[in-house]
Amino acid sequence: MCIPATYNKNRGADGGTGSIVARPSSEIRRPGAAGREDSVFLRCLSMRVRGFLFWGVVLVVLGSADSVYAWGPATHVAIGAEVLARLALLPAAVAALLARNAAAYLYGTIAADVVFAKRLSRVKQFCHHWSTGFSLLERSQSDSSRAFALGYLSHLAADTVAHGKYVPRQITLSGASVNFGHFYWELRADCAADAAAWTRLKGLMAQDFDEHHCTLSAHLKGTFLPYPLNRKLFHGINATALNPLHRRAVTAWSSLSKHDLSPSLVAAYREECVDRTLSLLSEERHCAILRDDPNGTASLTQTRVALRGLRRQTRRGFDRRAIAREFTAAWSPDCATRCGSAKQALIA
Repeated sequence: MCIPATYNKNRGADGGTGSIVARPSSEIRRPGAAGREDSVFLRCLSMRVRGFLFWGVVLVVLGSADSVYAWGPATHVAIGAEVLARLALLPAAVAALLARNAAAYLYGTIAADVVFAKRLSRVKQFCHHWSTGFSLLERSQSDSSRAFALGYLSHLAADTVAHGKYVPRQITLSGASVNFGHFYWELRADCAADAAAWTRLKGLMAQDFDEHHCTLSAHLKGTFLPYPLNRKLFHGINATALNPLHRRAVTAWSSLSKHDLSPSLVAAYREECVDRTLSLLSEERHCAILRDDPNGTASLTQTRVALRGLRRQTRRGFDRRAIAREFTAAWSPDCATRCGSAKQALIA
């Protein structure tokens, strides 16, 4: 192995000339090269650490049932777009406001899901309370912020259907756990959104809505995660949802499922969401749907009870599918009748 030599400029004690000293090539560095290499290495390491931390938080947050959406972002945008297509059904002042501020309204329909780990916050599910949406509306200082607040309330109106009917029905029929089923059926519904909804969502995520995020940051206090981290997670998850590879993977996953989700059923639930949203925008605090919980706490609790009851009835030899269909009849789109006999049979 060849070892390069370097010149030693130090003179000996006898005043002689400098000597040639052999040094390994690994010890020879160009001036400033070490500093640049260390700087690049530290930057790369810092980026990797930040990436691992971010996705680690995502996995932890997604592990909680409350962190997943009921309707996904594309579904909320599709519902909001349908509302904008029916402005003639709204009071003139509200219709004019939304027509002028359509982007702010649509962003409000997805921004209500900006907070993660809601059950770990100081007040559970605070961001999905009716009082929060109306407080944003009352404190709005501009037409844009008012349209955003109406979009936020529209999100809650749609969630009364998602959390109160769609998710409980699908979980009970499929027999999935509440946590996994919540996540799974949200993905299935969102992938049913048309291309126009995904295009609108992509356009919204590319726009600057700092004004509305500042409003939410000042309003949503006591959350488990700091608002900047919530916002980063929100944008990261929406970017993942917009990824075509993600949508193709979910579509392939859905095709392997033995549980069908017909487009007509999803369309019926969306139509009910649109009807409820139009009622809320027209009547605001006098709307009848304010009696329903956007978090669907009661319905999801009934779902847990139903799953336990179905397991007992199955062990006794009863037809699980028939009982589940009867029990979930009340959660079908626009179904007001309750099948009390089936519920009593499950609880017994």
